[in-house]
Amino acid sequence: MKKSKELASQIQTLHIYAKKDVQRLRAELKKATETEAFWEKYLEYIERNWVLHILNLLEKESSRLKNLREVKHPIIPYIEDSYRSAKEESNQLFRRYPALLEKACNDVGLKLDRNHPHPRYSLENGFFTIEIDESKTLARISNYESRLAELPADIDAIIEVIKQEHERIFGRKFEGDKFLKQLRRQYNAILKKDKFKDGDSIPIRQITKRMGKNIKGFRTDEFLIDLSLLAEKGPFEIDNRRIDLQQTKDTNQGMLLYGAEKRGYIGFIKFREV
Repeated sequence: MKKSKELASQIQTLHIYAKKDVQRLRAELKKATETEAFWEKYLEYIERNWVLHILNLLEKESSRLKNLREVKHPIIPYIEDSYRSAKEESNQLFRRYPALLEKACNDVGLKLDRNHPHPRYSLENGFFTIEIDESKTLARISNYESRLAELPADIDAIIEVIKQEHERIFGRKFEGDKFLKQLRRQYNAILKKDKFKDGDSIPIRQITKRMGKNIKGFRTDEFLIDLSLLAEKGPFEIDNRRIDLQQTKDTNQGMLLYGAEKRGYIGFIKFREV
């Protein structure tokens, strides 16, 4: 038993040393991973000539660059030259920003809305908005339902995001019958839970909240487009009931239908007897 206690004591000591080694190696791995990510991003931005991304990255990583300067790393003059060049190009970019953004959109089959001057642009009749913050050199991309991205305002980077989001939202197949059945199912579930009767009005946000909890991958902006298409094209009837979308003055709780903005915000949904 005495030897067992000695053995246990030695194992405990070795375990402490091993744990410290693991913590040290994890810290080193974390540092190495961050360093790799920095050089990878820097190289990508140079190859793409995303000058605002370069400036943003170098300003965020000022402490890393400071360490490189302290050890007089030979890459520092090249990085400083890269920063100066990016700064000059960024100034030129903002002087021509509206024309360059419009051309870039046209080149990929997108079209900016008219009468939306710099620094706020829009597409698809206001559904997408692009706000440029020159002081921070950032672009904020949103749609009717959510903030989609915030990124350095290089035009090609913005176009990538807009194209991706446009395809996600408008590239889907609209299945009206399936969507109406889903609405009816959610409506009935809320009626049952809250002890309402068929034909009562239910807040549209209550519908989307329930779908968000129960449907994997649910996105309210996709729901909005489907609801807009349903309101335009139908079908309108199910279970001998007709869908009825009702307006609200509450812009926070309502939804602005795409293509029917003049109609105002939709706040409630009900199924009235035919």
